[in-house]
Amino acid sequence: MKLLIKDIIKETDDAVSICFKNGNFFRKLKYKPGQFLTIKIPIEGVKHNRAYSFSSNPYTDKDLKITIKRVEEGLISNYVHDFLSAGDKIEVGLPAGTFCIEPEAKAKKQYVLFAGGSGITPMFSIVKSILTQETNSKVLLIYANQSMDSIIFHDEIKALEVAYSEKFSVEHIISFNPQGENNYHAGLATIDLVDAVFYKHDLKYEDHEYMICGPSGYMEKIKEILNANGVTREKIKLEVFKSPTIKVSGKNLLSEVTLKQDGKTHELKVRGDQSILQQAMSENVVIPYSCRSGMCSTCKAQCVEGEVQMVEGHLLPESEVASGAILTCVSYPASEKVVIEL
Repeated sequence: MKLLIKDIIKETDDAVSICFKNGNFFRKLKYKPGQFLTIKIPIEGVKHNRAYSFSSNPYTDKDLKITIKRVEEGLISNYVHDFLSAGDKIEVGLPAGTFCIEPEAKAKKQYVLFAGGSGITPMFSIVKSILTQETNSKVLLIYANQSMDSIIFHDEIKALEVAYSEKFSVEHIISFNPQGENNYHAGLATIDLVDAVFYKHDLKYEDHEYMICGPSGYMEKIKEILNANGVTREKIKLEVFKSPTIKVSGKNLLSEVTLKQDGKTHELKVRGDQSILQQAMSENVVIPYSCRSGMCSTCKAQCVEGEVQMVEGHLLPESEVASGAILTCVSYPASEKVVIEL
């Protein structure tokens, strides 16, 4: 399916929102707040897939909108910023992802959302959906950035604070912020700062709806803070927006990897420093994938024999990993024989 770009909005110096016309009367994309859209960009004869979260919401926004931050040496993010324009048509996949909500009109919840940098993108969709569709619930957004200028949707967030002052609160954490006043805190996320924010809003670390999205280092710190206050990993929804640095030590290993998919079997020779997905793609073996950095669950599979090393910072719950679930895009063989079911 192809979507028409209606507009491109410059959000910050390094972030833009791509606004699409949502199909036609007979074929509109349906999505949940927090899900992502996979765009398919052909460059020099090769089609590249990338997943970007919706910043629009399905309840009050007619058009679709995804927000993309420029990444240093990022092939697709730089292409989007430098070459796409209104009037272009882009091939897309179906909306997907488990980092999402389904608002319940009668629900009365306290949401605590931690966003870092461009991790605000799905959160913005989620916030607007809760405020308009789950009117008895409240939202506390804790949003970390490097500088005031890097705050994506800054004006829109301020407007929501005014319009929903009884239900929506925001606390900004700005690394380089000389003022550090009101709800703009200077420095980095620390347990003392988060404790102070909870105290300010008369919240205890109880069974709230916790969601975290942002760079892996930021997310690990927030998980550590929450865990220290009794909030376990199973109570938190995660979405990684910047994959961690990949460190693997198995370059001297050559593993026999068997992929089983839809009744077919593929035999691959995979080095220990090569991801399962990378090798499959290099041998033209078609398996599901989207983000290629552990940020979505499109390439989720089951390791039924052997061992793999999966990069930290992925989104899979620990309970699923313990039962053999893997993401092939960030999984590397760690034994001489590996069998994976897709």
